[in-house]
Amino acid sequence: CANRYGHGTISLTQSIMKSCNCALMDIANIQGRSCYHRYQKNFGFGNLTGIDIPGESKGIIWDENKLNVTELATASFGQSFNVSMIQMASAFCALVNGGNYYQPHIVSSIVDAEGVTVKENEPLIVKKVVSEATSEFMREAFYQTVEGGTASKAKVAGYLVGGKTGTAQKLPRDAKKYVVSFIACAPVDTPEVVTYVVIDEPQDEEYSASSHYATTITSDIMEEILPYLGCYPEGEIDYAVRFPQVPDASQ
Repeated sequence: CANRYGHGTISLTQSIMKSCNCALMDIANIQGRSCYHRYQKNFGFGNLTGIDIPGESKGIIWDENKLNVTELATASFGQSFNVSMIQMASAFCALVNGGNYYQPHIVSSIVDAEGVTVKENEPLIVKKVVSEATSEFMREAFYQTVEGGTASKAKVAGYLVGGKTGTAQKLPRDAKKYVVSFIACAPVDTPEVVTYVVIDEPQDEEYSASSHYATTITSDIMEEILPYLGCYPEGEIDYAVRFPQVPDASQ
């Protein structure tokens, strides 16, 4: 674990907040490889999502019979396998929206120059991946991760943001190169938007194995796009985007 002194006895929520590899290895070990592999497949990893763009990849995950002790341990905290950003975003959306895995699309609709809707992609639930109770628990854990865990830099004034950091070491291990990431949703109690930021090999040595920049970028993105979605905070907020002033009709 990144904490070389150990976290001691922690709760499940704290294991997510603190991104404790040891706790995640323990959980995967208790589950066993069959359970772990079943969840990976259920969330769409190792399969095409069927999104409406060409060239989609299935990603690379371990076959169940190859998830031995070491492979299961490293996979438990997100290393030794590869997934696409579409797969991850789709899985995360299902995790925070109540447990429903939706068919992903690039756009919700296509409108021609005259304003006529040429095509509309209606929301389609493909399957149920977790229960409402589990989804609620995960949203709270993700919120606590931002409020007091490894993702404090992702906070946005006036909004409830929740998410999870990711740090994956690249091969060869002795090169000490990393892919860092952060996936988040807001408002965390009733999510309207998910963002996923991935940075390949941060150049700042101090943060090369940290999601510091990914969380900071996420905060900047959320601050700009939430007002566009009609999600406004309470109180006076200094927006990153300056919206044009509407002329006073009396003038």
